[in-house]
Amino acid sequence: MTAFDVVVVGRGVAGLLAALKASDAGASVLVLGTGNGASAWLQGVNVAFGHADARDSPETHAADILEEGYGLGDAGIAEDTAADALSVLHELDALGVGFAREGDRYRQRHASGSTYPRCCFVPGMMWGPRTQTVLTEILLGRPGLRFEKARAVRLLCDGNRVYGVLAVRPRSGEPLVYDCSAVVLASGGVGSLFAHSTYPSDVIGSSYAMAFHAGAELIDMEFIQFEPLVACQPKAIRGYVVPTTLFGDGATLRDRAGKRFLLETRPHGEAGIGKETLVLAMAEMARGGRAGDVGEVWLDAREVPEATLEGYPWLYPYLKKHGIDPARDLLPVLPAAHTSLGGIAVDRRRRSSVRGLLAAGEAAGGLHGAGRLAGGSGTDVLASGARAGIEAAALAGPPGSGAMEIYRSEFRPEACPTRPSPGQSRMLAETRELMSRCCGIWRNREDLIFAFERIRALYDQTAPPDRPAPGNFSVRLADILLVAGMVLESARRRTESRGAHQRTDYPATDPAKARSTSLAWRALAQAAKPPGSA
Repeated sequence: MTAFDVVVVGRGVAGLLAALKASDAGASVLVLGTGNGASAWLQGVNVAFGHADARDSPETHAADILEEGYGLGDAGIAEDTAADALSVLHELDALGVGFAREGDRYRQRHASGSTYPRCCFVPGMMWGPRTQTVLTEILLGRPGLRFEKARAVRLLCDGNRVYGVLAVRPRSGEPLVYDCSAVVLASGGVGSLFAHSTYPSDVIGSSYAMAFHAGAELIDMEFIQFEPLVACQPKAIRGYVVPTTLFGDGATLRDRAGKRFLLETRPHGEAGIGKETLVLAMAEMARGGRAGDVGEVWLDAREVPEATLEGYPWLYPYLKKHGIDPARDLLPVLPAAHTSLGGIAVDRRRRSSVRGLLAAGEAAGGLHGAGRLAGGSGTDVLASGARAGIEAAALAGPPGSGAMEIYRSEFRPEACPTRPSPGQSRMLAETRELMSRCCGIWRNREDLIFAFERIRALYDQTAPPDRPAPGNFSVRLADILLVAGMVLESARRRTESRGAHQRTDYPATDPAKARSTSLAWRALAQAAKPPGSA
């Protein structure tokens, strides 16, 4: 067992920034993670420098965040996020990330949902993986900071206070116990709980499960943003995300007959459209028989100058390599599960309802509400990662020594193979199919209850015994089922349609329900026995 001031769970941009800021403040830091999460797909980041349009400002940016959240975003968190992003992006650029510039001004594209062009990017590549590389290289050389390739399993708590983290090595399942004063959860997202997703397989909602077991409040778990422009043909590029900033460059969408269907409801067309509005418009084309055989519509970038297309070097050559030349060909696209908009409830300092527990990036709820700006996840990880790291360091003190005792009371201290059995793999596949079928773009009470009851039955079949070995895949599968149950239960409770949550049996938005759906262990247990509540 080893003691650190701060343990950061997650090696994406939010987690690395939290580690950087905590280390800058003098804290000893451990970074836990087994993969790169969703940060590897960050293409652009909204920061209101006003370089593309002098009318832009952090205040306008915050207003856009709140408008895109359909009345549910936290105004204070939105204001802090828009303001903090300016200094953090400057800092990253100075560290060597290399955002696109023209002289001393950043180049900025117009992302969907934003009033003005404010989306910064790195020439020649996505900014997310570039930032991960730069931050990792800086942090690896720091005294008092350590990386561990391990998967966090549980927060070790006594009452309403975090005392440590339990993790396991990914192959052997060897348990690792760490004492600490503060934990930053930064491995959020549930995209891979769906059969059709843009997210990597390691993003399974582990931050939500750990926080939930620790007694933290979670909010807005029903809101799953579907990425609209996901390539579906040819097979070689299926699942590839196309940036909506192409609309600002002149790209359009067309139905089966070649009509620009968005003009029927938006006379000004595609530019600036919010993702939720776009996804619903695409879904309506499928419901009305105006889409392709699998619900696809067609992205038309033939009017975009080829020089502009070449400004997307990770996209344009890739599509051409696989037989699609956007300068000449239409690209079939359809929505796929993408971002979790809810998460762990936090205050403006990114503190949760559990003492010593903070959350950043997609692990945290409260910023996006029922919808998120394109490029908004980048802004979120910049601001929340930095704030969470600063606050975690402020909580640092002499780590306690109770983590091992808590661990031994809940788990067997032994290694255990971490791979799923064939039966568990089938359960996971069924869960993903259920979530896609019953909790996708369109939802209704009957489907949500059916899926919830089936998820609960699967949980009962796989629930780990008392004091399991922490590496046992049954522990992980139970957490996956638990998070799926949270999403389904939250969606059942929201009896209206709002942003990323659309109920066919409650198609209207109810102004009286412009408030977050809150889940905590006791509240969910009282509403309907969830997986794992017993």
